[in-house]
Amino acid sequence: MAMERSITAFSIALLASLASTLVIVVQAQRPGFISIDCGAPSEYTDEIFDITYKMDDGFISSGKNMEIAQELMDPTTIKYLNNVRFFPDGTRNCYTLRPNLGKNRTYYIRAAFWYGNYDGKNQPPIFRLYIDVNYITTVDYNAYYGSEEIMYVSNEDDIQVCLVNIGTGVPYISALELRALDNDIYRAGSGGSGLIRSWRFDLGQSSTIYGDR
Repeated sequence: MAMERSITAFSIALLASLASTLVIVVQAQRPGFISIDCGAPSEYTDEIFDITYKMDDGFISSGKNMEIAQELMDPTTIKYLNNVRFFPDGTRNCYTLRPNLGKNRTYYIRAAFWYGNYDGKNQPPIFRLYIDVNYITTVDYNAYYGSEEIMYVSNEDDIQVCLVNIGTGVPYISALELRALDNDIYRAGSGGSGLIRSWRFDLGQSSTIYGDR
């Protein structure tokens, strides 16, 4: 079933109401996290969030690693924003995620993008993001950080997250994260379908463990 770009008013309201409880659920699922710092030279555990980020190895064989521009490096920011994985070769480059709970589960997937002038061109690319065969969005963040968040029901044991070159610059990615959600609470549809974030609201919380993440 193809991913639908239009989200009903009910779905938007549902996503907004679930946002405040998402942190609680993903904390319980921590053993099943997949967290990739795209372009990182080694695996590490984030000291702030206590999440272990893996390298790209084992998830994708194509692409090259690069740090962002030195003048944009910030030791106070999220560590995965200091480097990217970019894909100068091929039209379609895909990460393969193999969640240990398998298919017919609802997963929260986030892809983060921070160009950071890594190539010295001051010209952020425009490219497309797919999950499996489903078009998600056209990535066009100019010079700024952005992320795409999807609640997705996989109909296969493997989930492909693909960056597609459309002739307007080399695709890149900063981080890729997957979390298993409780099917009884977060049922996004049948296999191969899902919900795409339009907005996120923090309702009533003064702070969260993940901040704006």
